[in-house]
Amino acid sequence: MGTSASNTGPSDKTPLLPQWAQGDSPTPLPIEPEAPPRDGGVNSNQAGTESPAEQGDGDIPAAGEPSPALPPVRGPWFLARRAMSSVARGGGDTRRLGIAARRYLTAKGGARKAATASAAGRVSTTGLGAFLSGVAAGGFAAAAQSLGLNAVIGQRAESVLAAVIDAIAPAGTTDDAAIARRAATETLRELFEKYGVQQGGVEALNAMTASDVAETVELSVAAYVYQRWLFDLSVKIEEHAVTEAEAVRLERDVKAYVKGLVKLRLDGRQAVALGWKGAECSSFVKGIYEAAYRLLGGGA
Repeated sequence: MGTSASNTGPSDKTPLLPQWAQGDSPTPLPIEPEAPPRDGGVNSNQAGTESPAEQGDGDIPAAGEPSPALPPVRGPWFLARRAMSSVARGGGDTRRLGIAARRYLTAKGGARKAATASAAGRVSTTGLGAFLSGVAAGGFAAAAQSLGLNAVIGQRAESVLAAVIDAIAPAGTTDDAAIARRAATETLRELFEKYGVQQGGVEALNAMTASDVAETVELSVAAYVYQRWLFDLSVKIEEHAVTEAEAVRLERDVKAYVKGLVKLRLDGRQAVALGWKGAECSSFVKGIYEAAYRLLGGGA
């Protein structure tokens, strides 16, 4: 599974914190000795159980002995990864996936922050929406020309697919760009299969309606959210966190869960008439992503 190869994903660690607070320090934080009781007697939680002579030093280490290590920091990303590992090992039932999704969104900082961080995904969705609305309004040839793809008109489906992907989700140097490109590729491949472009040529896309455009935009958002989720919470096969079979099942189950969830019911006429440029479009697409993440986290 491509998403489980080498990514470490986000971390709960904060560079501004000292090393011992990061959860994996070999040098534990020293434990302060317990203050003596004000009345000179035993501590209230020990009263009636042991005499002062029997109590000794309790949990305070003797001189020269190492202090006990603190438990590791268990921040939101730890909980989110643990929930995803549970899904991988226990099967992708809806309850497990729902818990994993909610913990993931919490670790991302909520729907609004998750949508804001999905910059490359929003750009690729905008490009896809512009291209497909052009196809629905004036046909594939006109839409291709608007992207500067005159040279691919009349070529084989594979060449057209590659050119459109390069135009709306160009290869970048960041993880987010790679995720957006993978999501755009997945979306366009499904679209080409749906309309039989391989057999009938790209002109088959001329049958797209406004509703088809809206549905494909939804699909692109779902594909990005799914790819980003698996990337952020990658369960590594090489570290034996899960078996290869479990990782394959995890990818399948999460994909089905997200696609089934992200049904935003966009207005097809709005999707075609939007124009897909300027501040209005930017706000519109960000709203779609925010709604998708809100649904992922169990919101309305």
